[in-house]
Amino acid sequence: MDKEPKKKKVFLGISLVVNLGALFFFKYCDFFIQNWVDFCSQFGIKSNISSLNIILPVGISFYTFKTLSYTIDVYRGKLKPTSDFINFATYVSFFPQLVAGPIERATNLLPQFFKERKFDYQ
Repeated sequence: MDKEPKKKKVFLGISLVVNLGALFFFKYCDFFIQNWVDFCSQFGIKSNISSLNIILPVGISFYTFKTLSYTIDVYRGKLKPTSDFINFATYVSFFPQLVAGPIERATNLLPQFFKERKFDYQ
């Protein structure tokens, strides 16, 4: 039995849990805590749970979905995993393409960062 598909599924699962877990924590943790406290108070139950007052990082959803896009492209075999962290981070944080619409797939943008570029005044 080939271990490669199992290994890929494990890494995909880890990526999904970590990325979506972070997104859930930052965006929805305080929301659910506050709703739980409000729900309990409707029945006269005093809850000691207090809001965490989490500061939402700017662009958390954008970064999460860009990273998941990369992970899914690698999982499906459309893109080879990169060992160049700078190019990966550039892909994830590339905001100018936001005006183009939805999340840009890693297969479209990441390979462009590996091409050699030379500046010519003319």
